[in-house]
Amino acid sequence: MKAAVWVLCLMWAFSAFAVLYLWQDDKGVFQLSDNLSQVPKEYQNLLGEKPEDKKEAGGVGYWRDARGNIHFYQAVQPVIAKPGAQPAGPKPGYDPLLDNSWKGKPNPEVWTKRVQKILGPDEILLDGGEILTYSGIAFPEQLKKDGALGKEAMEYQKVLLEGKTIKILFDQQKQDEKGRLLGQVFIGHDLFINADLVLKGYCQRKTVAPNLEYLSLYQRLEEHARKNKLGIWKELTAEKSGKND
Repeated sequence: MKAAVWVLCLMWAFSAFAVLYLWQDDKGVFQLSDNLSQVPKEYQNLLGEKPEDKKEAGGVGYWRDARGNIHFYQAVQPVIAKPGAQPAGPKPGYDPLLDNSWKGKPNPEVWTKRVQKILGPDEILLDGGEILTYSGIAFPEQLKKDGALGKEAMEYQKVLLEGKTIKILFDQQKQDEKGRLLGQVFIGHDLFINADLVLKGYCQRKTVAPNLEYLSLYQRLEEHARKNKLGIWKELTAEKSGKND
């Protein structure tokens, strides 16, 4: 199976066959939803009854991918530089939407399961009674305490996963030391949950062999979350700043 994913980012429940809307908010955080009413008004106004493959007007635009999902963006007018002049402005940063490694790799064993309940930030109860945890990522102590960030991470996953059918891919090690399944979790064909949680700052990459299949992707997403002070990285930055005072 090849499961193409997106982020990013993204917060809301949706069915496997829904059209997804993707955009970047004013803080630079990528967002995703299957509910058009949650999309910023300037993007909504671009869409007609039958959206075109791509459209740009009034400083914003969108394009449709092969699955019909709509990617919105802020239009940037090209700057024509004088001969010999150096281009002005910062170089574009890392964009998870353009990262082709958000893809499920061929795997001989793929499970299809329904999520019964989110037990904790890193534990999922499946309909067959199995306990699943995410492969290749780690949840720090900040999320294991009964604090605001831990509750936020759990609520995010509840909305996204509870009652939904997921695909589970396995790396070299299928179970952890507690007997829990170690999986790479996909919902529909468009969202890689493990990577999405790293991007949101709810967890970080786990550099412990042998499950290292997506390590380079997790590293890029973690750097993006750290740079933008998302989730745990906001708290850790504040703690570090307080110790230096």
